[in-house]
Amino acid sequence: MMQNNQQSLDKVKGAVSTQSRDTDQRLFTKDFIILMMINFLVMTAVTTQMGTLPLYVTHLGGNSIMSGLVVGIWGLAALCARIPVGKLLDTYGRKKLIFIGLAILMADFSMLIFYSTIASLIVLRALQGIGNGTQSTSVATMVADKLPKQKLSIGLGYFSISQTLPAAIGPAIGLVVVENFGFQSLFYFSLSLICLAFVLSFFVKDNYTHVEKSKHVVDENTGFLDLIRLKSVWVPSLIVFVVCFANAAVTAFLVQFGEQKNLSATIVGFNFTMQAIIGALVRVWFAKLYLYFRSYVLVIAGILMIASAYFMIAFGATVEWLVLAGALNGFGFALLIPLMNAVVLKNVSSAQRGRATAIFSSGTDVAYGLGAFMWGVVANFIGFFGMYCLTATMVIATLLLVIAHNRLLNE
Repeated sequence: MMQNNQQSLDKVKGAVSTQSRDTDQRLFTKDFIILMMINFLVMTAVTTQMGTLPLYVTHLGGNSIMSGLVVGIWGLAALCARIPVGKLLDTYGRKKLIFIGLAILMADFSMLIFYSTIASLIVLRALQGIGNGTQSTSVATMVADKLPKQKLSIGLGYFSISQTLPAAIGPAIGLVVVENFGFQSLFYFSLSLICLAFVLSFFVKDNYTHVEKSKHVVDENTGFLDLIRLKSVWVPSLIVFVVCFANAAVTAFLVQFGEQKNLSATIVGFNFTMQAIIGALVRVWFAKLYLYFRSYVLVIAGILMIASAYFMIAFGATVEWLVLAGALNGFGFALLIPLMNAVVLKNVSSAQRGRATAIFSSGTDVAYGLGAFMWGVVANFIGFFGMYCLTATMVIATLLLVIAHNRLLNE
């Protein structure tokens, strides 16, 4: 009798515990805030080099080809790191991989201070790409673990601020530091940010355990090929790939197209500034948008905004058109990326999140890396005007995928 009563009591305690976990719908927990801070610090350290490394290559006696190699090898190395890191995340947990990624970045920035040749710079940039690919995939996966499933889209929208804001302020900070204190000071500054992120990572608790993983590994296919075949993975990943592939034409060639329209690089820069500002603001207010509009509607709106931005770039000839295009592009991406990322992560188990995150992020890496090269070839044949019209058409074409899989994208 007492044994039966004890079993009943245990069941009640278990039910209460489960209910308390399910009703905990907080977004801004301590771990979530720390993970945002880690991502913000790392991305700021990385983006400070976006505009300064080509100058550093010139300072070391290199040419434009070497500058392109130094910039491009970072993305390629990050891509190569993501897939194996995704598997390791689902095998050994998230926090260990965050430590490894940040340790690689600390070693990399430390060596940048002391090695000042173009050959060493290329090697260290590749190492930096591996470190960033490791930590960013790990942090994003842990964030998904921390968020309530019902608020995954909203939480990812807030988290993406830690990526958007550094893209806006990082290059400017890098140029200011280099102009006033030199390149070595920039590397010290970036190293200090990475070290601070490394210290913060000790205060994050990793909830992912081998016990949790073993619940899924017996009866679920967790290989990359199995995940890629899932509609909930390949559909949103393909949509984001196409949109980012199109946006590569903006990031790579907008300044040159502006010169054809007699617009200075400073004026063209307003487009990128507006993208970052509007993108950050929309992510702050994303929760309210999500309350009033279905996700399917927000996805369509985001795609139409992005396509409209590219048509404006093609046909516009004034700074007002460029600023408006930047605002629409930033708004559209702020809606689309968190929603698509949420679709991927909602429909996989915790034992698959590392690999699912790696697949989603890898598509973005390939889109920007391949896009910059491919659009250069396209522009050589049809010009920048035709290229931007083509990018807008490609983005609109993704609506076919959205309509065909409306139930999936509206969950």
